Amino acid sequence: MTRWIKSLLLAVGLVAAVAAHADIKEGTEYKLMTNPVPVQQPGKIEVIEFFWYGCPHCFHVEPYVEKWAAALPKDVNFIRYHVVWQGRSDIVAHAKIFVALNQMGIAAKYQQAVFNAVQRDGLELRRDEVLFDWVKKQGINVDQFKAAYNSFSANAELGKLSQLVNTYQIDGVPTFIVNGKFVTAPSMVGKEDGTVLTVIDQLIAKERATQKKPAAAATTKKK
Repeated sequence: MTRWIKSLLLAVGLVAAVAAHADIKEGTEYKLMTNPVPVQQPGKIEVIEFFWYGCPHCFHVEPYVEKWAAALPKDVNFIRYHVVWQGRSDIVAHAKIFVALNQMGIAAKYQQAVFNAVQRDGLELRRDEVLFDWVKKQGINVDQFKAAYNSFSANAELGKLSQLVNTYQIDGVPTFIVNGKFVTAPSMVGKEDGTVLTVIDQLIAKERATQKKPAAAATTKKK
């Protein structure tokens, strides 16, 4: 009986492992962008994360994203954008925090900290007095943050984020764009964990293989 149970568990484990590495399907785990967008750094595979600090779904996925991003190979360019939707002042107020931190060059460092403050601790960072107090407690230079937060360029950056949302046709978050061609999201894979990142990894591999083919063909022709 014990051997039978062990055999069954092993079989289940093997099935799960195969399923976890099964080929992804267009229209299920990902879809093609209607209008592909050129990448920012030619020669690198681009992955963009669109998020909102006030989104609980983004909050659930972000720890997995943080770990994944820390181990990315050099040929992948990972970019984060906070969404800005017209008519949503509640979102714009959060986006302004991202813009200020990004201008200071510390947005990635404090990404999870902002999420924790908003989602876990329930801090209303859209109120200046609460935000600036939180910034001080994080050890961030408050004067520098205020300067970035209230700068003219910050408003310009908010406008750019709004344009990016329109360009990539983002209607929900979190959403990931791979190499300006593919769209995937936790809502497509049905889980708010690292599953969406396994999809992204496969799309990256797909693009990497595509990029290598012309070079291989050229080398063969040269010979």
